[in-house]
Amino acid sequence: MTLVEESIVRELGVRGAYQPLTLQWTGNIVRREASSECVSFKVASDAGDRLDVKEAHTVKKSHLPKQRVNFKELSKHYPHLEGLYAADHTGEEPKILIGLNNAFLLAPLESRVGNANEPIAVRSCLGWTIYGPRDTVSTTGFLGFHSGYTNEDLHQMMREYYLSQEPRTIVSKLPESAEDRRARELLEATTIKIGDRFETGLLWRTDDVKLPDSYPMAIKRLQGLERRLLKNPEMYDKVKKKIKEYQVKKYAHKVTPEELATSNPNKIWYLPLNVVVNPRKPQKIRLVLDAAAQVDGVSLNSKLLAGPDFLTPLHTVIQQFRERQVAYGGDIREMYHQFRMRDTDKHVLRFLFRAHPKTEPEVYVMDVAIFGSACSPASAQYIKNLNASHYADQFPEAASAIIHKHYVDDYFDCADTADEAIERAKQVRYIHSQAGLEIRNWVSNSTGFLEAMGESTSGSKVSLNNGKEGPSERVLGIIWLPSDDVFTFSTTMRADLMHYMSTNDRPTKRIILSCIMSLFDPLGLLAPFTVHVKGLLQHTWRSGCDWDEKVNDECYEKWSRLRNVFPVINQVLIPRCYLRNAPSSAYSTLEAHVFMDASQDYYGCAVYFRITHQGNSRCSLVAAKTKVGPLKPFSIPRMELLAATLGVQLLNSVLSNHNIKPTKRVLWTDSSTVLHWIAADPRKFKPFVSRIESAKFCRKQV
Repeated sequence: MTLVEESIVRELGVRGAYQPLTLQWTGNIVRREASSECVSFKVASDAGDRLDVKEAHTVKKSHLPKQRVNFKELSKHYPHLEGLYAADHTGEEPKILIGLNNAFLLAPLESRVGNANEPIAVRSCLGWTIYGPRDTVSTTGFLGFHSGYTNEDLHQMMREYYLSQEPRTIVSKLPESAEDRRARELLEATTIKIGDRFETGLLWRTDDVKLPDSYPMAIKRLQGLERRLLKNPEMYDKVKKKIKEYQVKKYAHKVTPEELATSNPNKIWYLPLNVVVNPRKPQKIRLVLDAAAQVDGVSLNSKLLAGPDFLTPLHTVIQQFRERQVAYGGDIREMYHQFRMRDTDKHVLRFLFRAHPKTEPEVYVMDVAIFGSACSPASAQYIKNLNASHYADQFPEAASAIIHKHYVDDYFDCADTADEAIERAKQVRYIHSQAGLEIRNWVSNSTGFLEAMGESTSGSKVSLNNGKEGPSERVLGIIWLPSDDVFTFSTTMRADLMHYMSTNDRPTKRIILSCIMSLFDPLGLLAPFTVHVKGLLQHTWRSGCDWDEKVNDECYEKWSRLRNVFPVINQVLIPRCYLRNAPSSAYSTLEAHVFMDASQDYYGCAVYFRITHQGNSRCSLVAAKTKVGPLKPFSIPRMELLAATLGVQLLNSVLSNHNIKPTKRVLWTDSSTVLHWIAADPRKFKPFVSRIESAKFCRKQV
């Protein structure tokens, strides 16, 4: 049927017969339009012809994706579209959805077809329509449609991203939210140790759980997966082997007839099965169970709590990793799958699979925690820390390392000597084994450590984020080279982004944002470069260009300069250890120096550690932070004041993240105005300036 938004017919003054309407879509998503009317009206084509639209049903809101297409630019790229006239769209939301009962309006009168993966133009009595894939973007993108994120969504995501990178200090705990309190109580009540494994339950939002029937949705998703796997028999075989491996490892089992008959019908959920391949490891596959899949607007994750944040921030782990001479680390094998799920919660972790599409689907259930459920990260960290706390008296340093020096399933630590590192690593391995966890893939800058832990001494680079931030590869990833004991950066990126890095094709605002949001530099070691990246993003905002519109000449010039710097970034080498062959006793001379400065466009700060050994001073960059100025220009003194405030915040963050403590702290600024503001009574100034009062404790006359 044809649907039209109620606002359109009200503007036209059209009324029709009252016909309540129920809309149903895939996954049993149902929507009720209780006040729908059946109306008729006319639409005008580009040529001015007035055409009848009959039996259109009104809806409160269509919620159709906004349409964006620049036909003039598009026709330059695709020769088969030249000479046509099609309207440009800069973000309009369709209000009418023409159904088959008015199909004559869409009947093709003429078409223009190019090569595969190129857009198609079709002329109907309404005019020219452009649709289809575009060879310069991902094959999941289509002209006129994008990911479904609105400008507000993208702005909010960016705000959250940059807020997550704000300097953070360890402060007294905030009051616990009601949701976190419930999650913690559930963890304490359901987590028990059985043998050498821990068993836990899901963190339900409410006690009265009632889930809709998800079997039809799972069947449709299974059929879609099978169509994909039938085109790739080799991958299909790998999936079959993976399912068998899950059963052998007791991660999953086939549901028995008795279980089917006795399971609580309100707590049954079928998770759609999917297969992903890491581009860097194409020979390996990962099975993913989609806990976000919805039925009637309900998903498994929507019924679960995320739980408290037990995770140690990555920048804290890395900063403590730099304190001592001997560095080492490892990772936990299949961490989430080592925790058993209690019987009453297992059957919401069902999934379907079959060896051949013509056979009946077999029902499996996961017996362990899964990657992708909302509560798995909190549950895994809670159990890891709980197990470590049981050995805090016997192995205090190892237990503390497990709680404070793990990032997800990766462990990074350092010690003064190889013997100390070996002893602590073996204790960490033992404690983990008591929870059924296996820590492996040991790396170190000490060959003695590697030999003691039974690892190869050949050495290899270690990615410190290791994909924990998301499924996509990052443009810049911080890497540790154990053989040289330095940090460096990777400049590899996705193939679609690499196209814009290696050619002169002008990117869109969306492409630039993709590159910028891929930068991974948690300590700010590349701040002199990334500050200009942030400035470019702000400039694209100021220019007013749309997300899928190519940037203007000025933005492109800035982009070209930054693009040319990328190949040089992987040549940057930062010493990992602050000591650099000095003994740990040199920390008795440790000083922290913060340099703060600002310009009309940017402001920032950098923290250095300085030690003195045998009359020689050594300085190490610890962390840096930069920001772009606000869209509304500030005076230079105010920018300098912002830099000073940022410097204090970063220093507090650095001091709270380290076990070593400086004997002296110095903050440097070349702004006499800021120094006078700090020295004066803050009550004499406006609120903007008086905020600097918090920095008085570290005042330094320069």
